[in-house]
Amino acid sequence: MPTIEVLTERVEPVTATTMAAEVFARFEREPDTLVIPVVDGERPLGLIERSDFLMKLAAPLGQSLYGAREVIHIMDEEPAVVEAGVRIDAFSDIILKSGPGALMRGFIVTRNGAYRGVGTAVALLRAVNDIQRQQNRDLADQVRALSDVKLQAAAAARAKSQFMGLMSQELRTPMNGVLAVGELLLRQPLNDAALAHVQTIIDSSETLLDTLQDALDLARAEAGELELTPAPTPLRAVMDQVQTQWSPRATQDGVTLMVGYEGDTELAGVLDGPRLTQVFNTLIGHALKFARNGMVEASLKAMVVGDQVRLEARVRDDGPGIDPARLDQLFDVAGPDGGGLGLSICRHVVEQMNGRIWAENNAGRGATFAFDLSAPRAVIQQEEPSNVASLDDLDLQARPHVLIADDNATNRVVAQALCEMFGCTSETVEDGQEALEAVQARPFDLILMDIKMPRLDGVQATQAIRALPGDSRNIPIVALTANADPDDARHYLAVGMAAVVEKPIKPERLRMAMNAALAAPAAVVAPASNTRKRPAA
Repeated sequence: MPTIEVLTERVEPVTATTMAAEVFARFEREPDTLVIPVVDGERPLGLIERSDFLMKLAAPLGQSLYGAREVIHIMDEEPAVVEAGVRIDAFSDIILKSGPGALMRGFIVTRNGAYRGVGTAVALLRAVNDIQRQQNRDLADQVRALSDVKLQAAAAARAKSQFMGLMSQELRTPMNGVLAVGELLLRQPLNDAALAHVQTIIDSSETLLDTLQDALDLARAEAGELELTPAPTPLRAVMDQVQTQWSPRATQDGVTLMVGYEGDTELAGVLDGPRLTQVFNTLIGHALKFARNGMVEASLKAMVVGDQVRLEARVRDDGPGIDPARLDQLFDVAGPDGGGLGLSICRHVVEQMNGRIWAENNAGRGATFAFDLSAPRAVIQQEEPSNVASLDDLDLQARPHVLIADDNATNRVVAQALCEMFGCTSETVEDGQEALEAVQARPFDLILMDIKMPRLDGVQATQAIRALPGDSRNIPIVALTANADPDDARHYLAVGMAAVVEKPIKPERLRMAMNAALAAPAAVVAPASNTRKRPAA
């Protein structure tokens, strides 16, 4: 097994008296340099990580606070330091157990205590990837020895799914940070050109996250691990949501989008509503690509057949149509005639719902994507009206002192900036244990609690706070998590949290949740989350 030394990059170090402005200039000259070590002779003193350094300078008063100071005042004084002879697998296990935040930071490599070089998350991920590839090759060799072809395919799919799950988790945390910072920048007094650039960053980041989610979904589907969560779903509401989401995009593209629903407006079926919406979103997005300045029709026909609801969905465009030779392979991801990740996932989702999906050319111009499926009929109880939706247009109703608990530095910066935007004061801690200690030492009006943290995670910290004596046990807690699907959200509420907000944090959703938590800290508040389910970060 190779050692850390093979990952080492000999980056020219700086001394403790080097000025921050010189380091900034060096990062500008060397765009591929992610970390710069600080040494005293051959003894390592600390590490300057590019994103952390630039974030400090970009903060309010950052240039005046740090620009003219020596790097000893801005470096990480306790970076990870590892001897060159340590095996990669042993070091990877330690770093991965420390959470995504540790993985995204660089580390110093020494030999007998003397500076040897630096390593980065990119190099470590490349090495882990190489090890994973070797393990996959070893697994493939074992699988080939089996006579059952189905076992071979299943084992390879599981390995792919596990690897995609790991990569998704590690990439999603920094991308959520990019999105959240982009949302903050949109609310700054920038000129039109700068706002357009920021919007491009946000759009590209969301596209990357969606593509990452599609790749993970496909890997899970091929491994037989794609899970559906059937629940009573109002069918008319699905089409209303589709129209609301896609009408602005269609107008932007010069396309006339017509969304229709045929059936009882109160009809509901027991099915996975977000997955059904995902299929419509993929098919409409595909149709818009080929119907520039044309028309797209999306329709859902719902009929009651006994105790079942039969659904017939159609998405029609007036584009150039599809080569007849490609029709049979359109929903396969592989091969030159495949339609890509999105259409392949649509096939897996519809088939898992015991339905059928296909595409055909129209008699005139364009093509139609269609799917049919059946689901048990459901009756949805009328919910009591809630005041949560009305909070969207209101300012924060109080000016609380907020405790922010998150092990990711970017997330803490974003949450603090949002609190400042809302007129709140705030303090930050890096894990659940520190949060527990803080509420016992100082008064807070509200806690923004990450779920995945070292030592005590968000759930454990909430349970410990709720068990405290005195008023601190009643502090409203809002969960911040990338894992906000209904089952997990219900669990967070059950342990004593007042609301759930999904990452990347949107200012409107956070404001709604904070208002609701402050207004009724003992009430169960519906999670403010997106439709798509994403892994935790």
